[in-house]
Amino acid sequence: MPQQIKRLVIAFAIIIVLFLILQQVLRPASFGKTGHYRFLAIGENEMKEINYAGSQSCIKCHEEINSDKASGYHAKLKCEMCHGPSLKHVRFAEQFADSELPDSLLLSKPGERKDCLVCHQINAARIKIVFDTIDNSVIKQIDNLKHNPINKKTKEALNCIDCHYPHQP
Repeated sequence: MPQQIKRLVIAFAIIIVLFLILQQVLRPASFGKTGHYRFLAIGENEMKEINYAGSQSCIKCHEEINSDKASGYHAKLKCEMCHGPSLKHVRFAEQFADSELPDSLLLSKPGERKDCLVCHQINAARIKIVFDTIDNSVIKQIDNLKHNPINKKTKEALNCIDCHYPHQP
C-alpha cells in the first residue's frame, strides 16, 4: 500500500475518533431519550409565555373587519401576522369597553410601505415556477422602485394604505 494512502487512512481514523469523542462530550444528557431531539426542550418550551391569541379571538369584537378580509386576498392571513401578538389585548380589552384602551393594550396598525413590503417586495425565492411559467399569484409582488406613487402636493411617497384597503387590497 502506498505511503500516502496509509497516511490518509490514519488521518481519517483520527478524525472519526475525534468526532465520536466530541459527539459524546457535547451531546446533551436528555438527547435521544424519546426521539431524535433533546427531551428537556419540551419542558423549557412549556415554560415560555404565550403571547398569541389566534384570529378566532379577533373575530369576537372585529367581525366587520373579518367579513371584509374573508373575501379578499388576505383571507388566509392571520391577524397577528400584521398586528402583532394580541393575547393581552384580547384578555383585557373588554374592561375598557366604555373608554379608550391604554397604550399597553393597543396593537400595531402597520401603515407604512415597509410594513407591506415585508411580504410584497419582489423576492426571487417566492416566485413559484409551474411548468416553466412564472406564477406570482401566490403573493402579489411589487417592484418598490417602479410602483412608488407620489403625493402631488407634498412630493412625498404615498403609503400603500393610502390607495389600498389592507384587509381587502
